[in-house]
Amino acid sequence: MVKVDFDLIMTVLAHNLYRLFAQNIDGYSHCEAKTIFNKFILNAGEITISLSDISVKLKRKRTLPLILENLTGSESLTYPWLHSRRLLISSANYT
Repeated sequence: MVKVDFDLIMTVLAHNLYRLFAQNIDGYSHCEAKTIFNKFILNAGEITISLSDISVKLKRKRTLPLILENLTGSESLTYPWLHSRRLLISSANYT
């Protein structure tokens, strides 16, 4: 019984987070969670961790500019749960 409740809660939470993410992207607010995952979240990349920041270079995808556009201004934020490092997300030079 507990496992079923946990699975249901995680499914509803993931669905709502996908919807919240898609609300800010023009043309994608009506998409299903699976579509949002495939178009935006499912991507490869390269992660480099240094003393001051964590750099994530995402593989080029058609929808990557939309993600990067929505992250504008977040470069100056530091995250206490990442040992006060900055999280820098950019496009890689490869596809």
